Amino acid sequence: MDQVAAFRNVAEVLRAAQQVAIEVENAPELRKTLRGFTPAECALLLGLTLPELKARAAQRLAEAPAGPRGRFSFAQLERLRSRTLPSADMPLRRKPGREALATVVFTNFKGGSAKTTSSVHFAQYMALAGYRVLLVDLDSQGSATAQFGFDPSREAGPDACFAAWTTARDEGRSATFDAAVLCRRTYWPTIDIVPAGAALAAAEESLTRRATAGQAEEPLYFEEFSAFLRQVPDRYDVVVVDTRPDVNMLMTAALHAASGIVVPTRASMTDLASTGEYFAHLAGYAAEFAQAFGTPLPLAFARILITAFDPTDRSQEALLALARERFGDMVLGRPFLHSRIIGTAGLGKETLYEYEPSSDRAAFQRALASTNAVNRLIEREVLRFWGRRLPAAEPRAKDTAR
Repeated sequence: MDQVAAFRNVAEVLRAAQQVAIEVENAPELRKTLRGFTPAECALLLGLTLPELKARAAQRLAEAPAGPRGRFSFAQLERLRSRTLPSADMPLRRKPGREALATVVFTNFKGGSAKTTSSVHFAQYMALAGYRVLLVDLDSQGSATAQFGFDPSREAGPDACFAAWTTARDEGRSATFDAAVLCRRTYWPTIDIVPAGAALAAAEESLTRRATAGQAEEPLYFEEFSAFLRQVPDRYDVVVVDTRPDVNMLMTAALHAASGIVVPTRASMTDLASTGEYFAHLAGYAAEFAQAFGTPLPLAFARILITAFDPTDRSQEALLALARERFGDMVLGRPFLHSRIIGTAGLGKETLYEYEPSSDRAAFQRALASTNAVNRLIEREVLRFWGRRLPAAEPRAKDTAR
């Protein structure tokens, strides 16, 4: 077998394996579906205790009976939210025309920093909190795409990922391009996704070509992602962006559309050194851009998220303390705890919000509480961006209710 044939064989076998895994994991529908939620979970998600939920919703729970095993669907959860909470406690969805679309970009140089894990969990947390979310995968590896049950090699081709937009711009078809066709429905009713795969390389090449052509060429490459977001349907509150872990044009274009960035990093010297290089790059680029165009990057916030954190590891504790001492509020107040539960859930391409443990529920609850605490802090940044009244830092119901 020659070199080309060997490479193609590996690609074909692994692509087929991924497709089979998606279908086996999600039989008989062959697509991922969202599990139901227990009354205790519904209470937690609504910020109520279970007795409070039962007291407020006794009649309505009877009107909308739970599904199998006493579970409630996502749609039933949304109805419970609208029927049981006082209007003052309802999540205020974005007011189009008065409040800008909030775009949160997860980015860093370093691979293995839990960037995709963080972005996908944040998207699902926001959906569970009542927001309408568009997840845009700008990483040609397509990990976020696969997490939502799409096959990056078969369902994120040149006409089905962000590359379709840049091609339309290159060919002068942007005025008639329907960006909505790229926003695919997922099994989460309030999350759509713009998937990614190897075809995304065409978008990178297009932006690189424009960047090397100089400022005279329109449209400017760094405005491309912002232009795309202006064309997407006005039904979203939040855009969550997963970027590729290196210096690239797609990441740069995402920065110009970002309301804020979250930079995940592990608490190790190697990872923090890489994160330092990322911020050095960001500082240099922001300075050059401000000098050239007389305006800063449009970031309302930039936060460092410590991931895979082990509180029993003294070196990690020391590095987290050092980061907080040096960078203050730029470091999110809660780290994303290390847990083998995330790996266990990942075997079935599930997040903590989708996974149901069969054992070691205490470890699962610790991981879930950590994830909720991190995502709540990022949600607060979004609300601050909108100029909203910030909610209490902690929920009324315990994160560990189940």
